[in-house]
Formats: sequence, structure tokens, C-alpha cells
Amino acid sequence: MRPSPEQQQFIDRLRRSADDLRQAVARIPPGRHAVPPREGEWSTRETLIHLRNAVMMVHGLRIRRLFYETDPVFADYDEAAHRRVSLDAGEAVPDLVEAVVAEHQQIARLLATLPAAEWARQGRHPELGPMSIELLARRAAEHAEEHIAQIAEIARRV
Repeated sequence: MRPSPEQQQFIDRLRRSADDLRQAVARIPPGRHAVPPREGEWSTRETLIHLRNAVMMVHGLRIRRLFYETDPVFADYDEAAHRRVSLDAGEAVPDLVEAVVAEHQQIARLLATLPAAEWARQGRHPELGPMSIELLARRAAEHAEEHIAQIAEIARRV
């Protein structure tokens, strides 16, 4: 059995995020990726680092673990610390975009092979509680859309 229609929507949203992200970033003028649109807000580069780290170290990793583990316990993730380290590393914006795109596409490919009933497989986060593949897929899609909209808003302001 294939993913349900609702599950397929999560897969499709992850796949669409590639073009949406590339288009949003392309609208940022050259040399403005590291400039926050307003005091206290994230720049395009910082937003991309956050998005890349979250999809790779949280959503993608947890989904993959649920493919082959039974009831895993998910470690907490210190997003701010990882974002600071990545900011200091000076990663290029095109590389960040392609990392996000590649991870979204890989997650979508994995999910497309998963029978609908298997989307209920779950692990547990010590603070956040149970997390199923379906919950993580939905969060990955929503998270991408949220930050793509944020980057599109930055493009309108700079």
C-alpha cells in the first residue's frame, strides 16, 4: 500500500520546497544574504543555516531512525549552538540552499516508498513526547514553508 493522499501531500510539499527555496533566495540582492532585514531578525544566511540544520539533524535523522529502529528515544538538539558554529564556519549560501534541497528530496524519496501504515511508527523525545514519521514529515514540510516565506519577506524588504 502506498502513502495515503494526506501523506502524499507532505511528500509533494517537500518536493516543491526545492523550487520555492531557490526562487526566494534568488530574489535577495547579491551581498545582502548576511544582512538582517531588521535589528534582531535573522539574515537569509542565518535562516538557511537554521533550516539546513533542522532538516538534517532533526527531521531527516529522526525519520531515518524510525525506518529501522523500534521506539527510539530522540536526543534533544541545541539549535542555537549549532547555528552559531555554522555561522562562524562561513558556509556559502548556494551550498546551504543545495543542502536543504537535497535533504528534502531525499526525505521525499524515502517517504514515497513507505506504506501508509508505517507512517505511524514512532519514537519518543524526552521533552516533546511521541513523534511519528507522519508528524515529522508534516513538521519538515511546515518548517520549510515557514522559512521560505521568511526569506521571501526578506527579499521584499531589502
